[in-house]
Amino acid sequence: MSKLTETLLSRQVALVLLGVTFVATATALIAYNALVPSQGVTLAAGQVAAADITAPRSITYESDVLTRLARQAASDAIRDVYDPPNPGVARQQIQLARRILDYMDNVRHDSYATPNQQQADMVAISTLSLNPNMNSKLLTLSDTAWKEVDSQVMGVLERTMRDDIRDNNLDAIYANLPNLVGATVDEQQTDLITAMLKDLIKPNAFYNEELTHEARQQAAAAITTERRSFAQGQVVVRAGTIVTDADMEALTQLKLLQPPDRRLQAIAGALLAVLLISTLGAIYLQRLYSVLFHNLSQMVVLGSLFLVFLAGERIFGTGNDFQSHIYPAAAFSLIIVAMSGTQAAIVLTGALAALVGLITSNSLEYTMLVAVGGMAGILSLHRTERINAYFRAGLIIGLVNVVLALLFELIQGNTDPFKLVMLSSAGMLNGVIVAGVAVTGLYLISNVLNMPTSLRLIELSQPGQPLLQRLLREAPGTYQHSLQVANLAELAAERIGANASLVRVAALYHDIGKIIYPHFFVENQVEGINPHDELDDPYRSAQIIISHVSEGAKMAHKARLPKIFIDCILQHHGTTPVLYFYNRALKDVNCDTSQVDKARFSYPGPRPQTREAAILMLADTSESITRAKRPQTKQEIEEIVQGIIESRMGDEQLDESFLTINDLRVIREVFVSTLQGMFHPRIVYPELPSAAPATPSTVVTPTTNLPITGPRTVRTTQESTR
Repeated sequence: MSKLTETLLSRQVALVLLGVTFVATATALIAYNALVPSQGVTLAAGQVAAADITAPRSITYESDVLTRLARQAASDAIRDVYDPPNPGVARQQIQLARRILDYMDNVRHDSYATPNQQQADMVAISTLSLNPNMNSKLLTLSDTAWKEVDSQVMGVLERTMRDDIRDNNLDAIYANLPNLVGATVDEQQTDLITAMLKDLIKPNAFYNEELTHEARQQAAAAITTERRSFAQGQVVVRAGTIVTDADMEALTQLKLLQPPDRRLQAIAGALLAVLLISTLGAIYLQRLYSVLFHNLSQMVVLGSLFLVFLAGERIFGTGNDFQSHIYPAAAFSLIIVAMSGTQAAIVLTGALAALVGLITSNSLEYTMLVAVGGMAGILSLHRTERINAYFRAGLIIGLVNVVLALLFELIQGNTDPFKLVMLSSAGMLNGVIVAGVAVTGLYLISNVLNMPTSLRLIELSQPGQPLLQRLLREAPGTYQHSLQVANLAELAAERIGANASLVRVAALYHDIGKIIYPHFFVENQVEGINPHDELDDPYRSAQIIISHVSEGAKMAHKARLPKIFIDCILQHHGTTPVLYFYNRALKDVNCDTSQVDKARFSYPGPRPQTREAAILMLADTSESITRAKRPQTKQEIEEIVQGIIESRMGDEQLDESFLTINDLRVIREVFVSTLQGMFHPRIVYPELPSAAPATPSTVVTPTTNLPITGPRTVRTTQESTR
């Protein structure tokens, strides 16, 4: 098994372990209530609570039970709707009364009928339900008394039928009839009059079922959704009281009712959600952002940050509205932008928003707060190396949060001014906290975890850094060489989509090991003076040249440079040999290869493991050889760069770097174009008679104090003194 295969396999195993850890932790956070032993109670509506039940956290929710009861009460409060009184009923009953009274009067004055016959004629009036005693009294009344009865019946009936008479108020009307009879009428006659009126008075207004139903629906619809709030520690159900449906709803919202038979379902659902989102995110990063996907340390940091913010949502995002709106979830998006770029930030923000929605009981509002707020931060954060850019992004996030809060409150019909102001204040405060958390998080990641964030890279690129100051003072030629390599590598990295800022700063530090023996490297030598000539020991010279890699790694480690910088220092020569001194050693033994150990003349490596380290290797060699040869045409530069790339490929130095053939083509084009600008031929102006003698700074003298015989020999010669 090759070393490359072993490396890839170990990375895959590490990524699988990371993925399993991530999925398990995220699932536990989402299904926390199902995993933690239930602290709730087992109750049902109608049972008596054995002890006080208090709220474990603050909560505000829309109560379906209270809303239903309020709407039912509003509907029940609407009385039955009746049609307007029908005047035809009154006329009909008055006419009927007139005919009955006339008929009775005829029966009373029928001199040919016997008393029994008269009694039978009175009973024949089917409209009236008078008993035989009342009929007898009517037959025996005097004419004066009868006229009074006749007058009272017609008068009271006419007055009563003018009002609304419904089937639900008949009893009240009947009870009031004695009060309507004249005060001069005796009690016996009053009883006769009221008895007759009870049979003659009929409803003249009738129930309208359609209008009643419509009125009750309108009354119920006018009731807004009832919201119920509990503060942490507040009693939800008191001991000794009967548990109502509203109490059961409150206990459910507070997660105090956890049926054991639903725990497995909750865990399975959370696991499926995390697996789905994690798989899609991993596929996206692997296919469209493979550099980040294969950067194990950065993936560990990103996964940890994701879980930290998810846990924060579990702790703070499930509290009251103010607490939920102030939680700085968008800080995660800003940190990811600064660490890994816009593409990764968009994907990870979407994944976080989706899982937050599950944590907050499928809440669209909180999902939108995380997703839209995070997207606003991602799109507004341009210069990640500037502190004020984070606070500008925080301001935009705050404004977006205010809009979202108002949007959801207005959609729900909540126009409470106090709550709207409270949520708006929380949204703006959230933006300030987001900026602070993002800057603090980047500082901690940069310094505590020693990660090369954008802020850390800007800090390390400052000329005032101690190592760069030492390099400038003690090895000025190497310092200038590092600047040129940094520019060359940065341009190439930008073109192929690698981390340009990282490779630029790494290039500034890649040769800091030359500070130990600066004059043993050609760029720091005074013309004509080569310490290797005096040393005259190819083994010792090779070890001095090679040692700049190990010494540079030690210095970088001591200065607490990010590990990626140390890797670049160790890998920028790979395992290439210092051929110039190796060839000198062979010459001393008459080219007997068995007497010379080539490993003693080779850099310890490893070979470049990242695209950035490979770009640095190619830029370092290309700049050095081009500077040494001073090519006069673009064709010569192309030959040098192409020869270097082919040589490194032939030595298998690029096999583990993840560079593609297309990447190498683009790198070659960038190097040729840039080097042509750096080392273009200069016009030699004739000296004026009065001009002073040329100084060393104005004379272009090639630093070729060692034999140079061609592109490959040039490379090895320069490496011998670098």
